[in-house]
Amino acid sequence: MNIELGFSTQGEIEERVERVPTGIIDSLLMGGIPRGSVVLLIGDPKSGKTTFITQFVYNQLISGANVIGLLVDVSRYEFISNALDFGWGLMGYLNDKLYILDAYTQRLRGGPKFSFTEEVIPDIRDTSQVIDVIKDLTTKIILNNPHVDNPPVIGAVSSLTPMFFETEEKQIYEFLEDLKAFAHKNKQVWILEMNSGVEEPHVETIIKAIVDGIIEMKLFEEEKTLRRYLRVYGMRRTRHVLSWIPYEITENGIVLQSQSL
Repeated sequence: MNIELGFSTQGEIEERVERVPTGIIDSLLMGGIPRGSVVLLIGDPKSGKTTFITQFVYNQLISGANVIGLLVDVSRYEFISNALDFGWGLMGYLNDKLYILDAYTQRLRGGPKFSFTEEVIPDIRDTSQVIDVIKDLTTKIILNNPHVDNPPVIGAVSSLTPMFFETEEKQIYEFLEDLKAFAHKNKQVWILEMNSGVEEPHVETIIKAIVDGIIEMKLFEEEKTLRRYLRVYGMRRTRHVLSWIPYEITENGIVLQSQSL
């Protein structure tokens, strides 16, 4: 006698996973990043990480999502100006769908550790305060969308690297754990930018163990020319291509060269 227990296959489970299309690497991970994920974007300097973050943010905005951007190593003006170089207009979304948290100004200028505006993070070393601001902004977004059940919220951090210069490692690990727990609970997707090779190897290893997936971007020298490659690995709740994939930074942003995947 055959008894059907009703177990779902791995493929069926993955098909039911809610995803956030990136508009960049969706062909590598079954259509997008699973909702409720914190993803590390790590790579060589000048490999295009900030372009990836900005392109991802813009793609989310035009899809109707709300975006929280935590800027640690770039000013608000520079972030928006760089986006315009690719034709990505962010100004029209500011404080409507795009909420920028400025942790750059006070960190660079060494100003007083307080702020009269919610858009400024007065002290990036106080990671618990950063989490509280993200929670408050999420609540604000929900209240601003009373007719939308669980409005999509996407987050981006540019970048984690300067935080290690001013904050104890333990605090950053706790920040990442708290952010991951909050993202899981609220089905948010966060992408965290970080330079590779700056911190000790054990630091990168711990961070990679905490996050839900890794996007790595590298520069390789081939025939005396630097070429860009990326790969996705360790992404939870979805299959993904593990190979190094060549890409170019064009006037339209990052474009994978292997579009037949």
